[in-house]
Amino acid sequence: MLVAPGDDRRRFTTGKAVRVSGYVADVKVGGVETVNCKAKDPDARDTHIELTLEPMSEDGAKHLIVEVTPRWRTIVAARGEDWHTNALRRNLKGRWVEVTGWLLYDEEHEANAANTHRGKANIWRATVWEVHPITSIRVLERPPTR
Repeated sequence: MLVAPGDDRRRFTTGKAVRVSGYVADVKVGGVETVNCKAKDPDARDTHIELTLEPMSEDGAKHLIVEVTPRWRTIVAARGEDWHTNALRRNLKGRWVEVTGWLLYDEEHEANAANTHRGKANIWRATVWEVHPITSIRVLERPPTR
């Protein structure tokens, strides 16, 4: 399980295809990042989707971050799907989803993850591992069985 407690540094492998399910706690525009040429336009930035297995908890230290990239937003638009941040927030927030994509170890956030922080930190995620990019999103009718 991606959000299980423990040291994340050597737990998984970047680039491995994964499918995960969770409750969408939040959907928001990602920050200005080098990977997106420091773009300021929200459509040229990643969309961060925060998944949790505990819908009633607002504890970000239990969240898994999954991300839509601008490139994948363009790819799915050709299929008639709208993956812009506002559309994803409207359609996914407060619902259970299954996402497919690729594992990425986002070392920039080691200090923000419950599994890798050292000392005092701003913890807002369980793990530095992300599903990034997401290649498919499916809304579930009910919570997945564990």
